[in-house]
Amino acid sequence: MSSELELIERSDGTLVLPTNADPAAVGARALGFRRYAVSLDVGGRGEDPSAMCIIKAERRPFLTGRGFEQALTPLQLTVVWTETAKLDEAVDVVDWSVSVLRKLKNWRFCFDATGMGAPLEGLYQQAKVAATPMVMTAGATFTRDGSRVRVSKNLLFENAATCLENGTLQIAHDLPEKDSLIREAQSVEFKETSAGNLTLAGGGRGHHADRFVAMCLATFLETHIAPQRMWSTIGRRWKHARPTQLPSVARSSVIPCRA
Repeated sequence: MSSELELIERSDGTLVLPTNADPAAVGARALGFRRYAVSLDVGGRGEDPSAMCIIKAERRPFLTGRGFEQALTPLQLTVVWTETAKLDEAVDVVDWSVSVLRKLKNWRFCFDATGMGAPLEGLYQQAKVAATPMVMTAGATFTRDGSRVRVSKNLLFENAATCLENGTLQIAHDLPEKDSLIREAQSVEFKETSAGNLTLAGGGRGHHADRFVAMCLATFLETHIAPQRMWSTIGRRWKHARPTQLPSVARSSVIPCRA
């Protein structure tokens, strides 16, 4: 069984176990990973804030006990940071999210491109930020057209709920906004549309579930849009970006490697 100290994290986010170049271990190595799924739920003007969520995704290599054979732990997703901000201008929303991404490595980023979030796609392209626009729709479908993703809100919410139920997704117990996030998750309910269809909605009357929606976006990004490679740099042409101090992510989310 391996411990956290025995794992080597490479610059690209892959996790490996040291084999001391033993020839017997050739071909038996399993490459794990540690990366971050970052999401932005774009708010409206006034009292509807924007929200960001960072989920740490890990699969760790371990020795199976059969010689040098290695395997990977199941995917583990942990919410390690959330924050909301009331920002009226699109450039300020991009400014805020870029400042967060600058503090991370090995990340993949998505944002809500529905309604108020639609204009952000061009701004992220200008900023040279790899971003996945996700348009929330009715129904229960998921489609991709290039980098753009169209996914139903029902599927987004149900995917996160399933991951929470089976333990794939966890909320770090020392996350400062944990109670607020749980309340938002519990506020999700079925509502009937004008067309007579049932849809999932969060927040209840007069309330918002911005952190929860951001968590659903980040979860879906990791479970359904697994990256072919991870990003750790941002184009320097984004002249508006002002680096800020990223609040410390929850530390207790580190999960011991287990066989």
